[in-house]
Amino acid sequence: MGVKFFGQFLIDSGEVDASHVREALELMDTENHPLGQIAIAEGFMQEPQVARVNAEQRRRDLSFGDLAVDMGLLENEQLVQALKVQLSRRLPIGQALVRLGHVGGDRLGLLLDAYKADQAQYDVGTLELPDGLVSHRVSQYVVELFPRFMLRVARMQVKIGEVHRCSEPPDFAEIRVSVPIASARGVDVALICDLAFGESLAEAASGLDPADLDAEMVADGVGEFLNVLCGNAASAVAKEGHPAEIGPPDYEAELCDGWMVEIATDVGRAALVLSTF
Repeated sequence: MGVKFFGQFLIDSGEVDASHVREALELMDTENHPLGQIAIAEGFMQEPQVARVNAEQRRRDLSFGDLAVDMGLLENEQLVQALKVQLSRRLPIGQALVRLGHVGGDRLGLLLDAYKADQAQYDVGTLELPDGLVSHRVSQYVVELFPRFMLRVARMQVKIGEVHRCSEPPDFAEIRVSVPIASARGVDVALICDLAFGESLAEAASGLDPADLDAEMVADGVGEFLNVLCGNAASAVAKEGHPAEIGPPDYEAELCDGWMVEIATDVGRAALVLSTF
């Protein structure tokens, strides 16, 4: 796939191997604290308040800071201060690899330039869906909301890649969960992924360690995320005057025919499959 993160670019270029990237991601996870955690450390919020905002984010498409302010749990001045602290402490993956000794500090700038050049053709402002999906407005919301809710619900960064026709699941599809969005122009939304991606998503949804998650719990975590994603997409299209309702998850999605939306991720492999009805 053309669209990728810097870590995958370095792996594909032979600069590092996958274990180095995993090690860097673990370091980033310990140092790049979410805004809610920073707000607690700065004395602006308490844990129950942060939990309230996190829960509300599953229903409303707003960033943590904007939602906390809207809920009256954080002042604008406090939000600005917390964002400054977060930015000042942010550890990018390139710097993490340098700190761990996997990439030389003198090469990092050159590698970043090469990465930007490699990805320049994919740097577009808005995603253009194929004709078969354009008339199904809810599809646009599903695709646009997916990266935002992956970050907010699971703290996983993903990028949307190419969109193409598919008639069978890819070889990495160990988990296949779909949720129908019924409307005048309905869409069946399937999230297919390997076990690594599914475990990361389920871990965030349940708060459990991956070692404590069995296959059913992982699938349930993926299904819960899809419910959140599709519920917000249905709400968005309903506000435009097109009523929509979501159905229950199908944990054995057939994926007979549809459009595959490739997903770039640093953890495992995944894709969305959108089938119209």
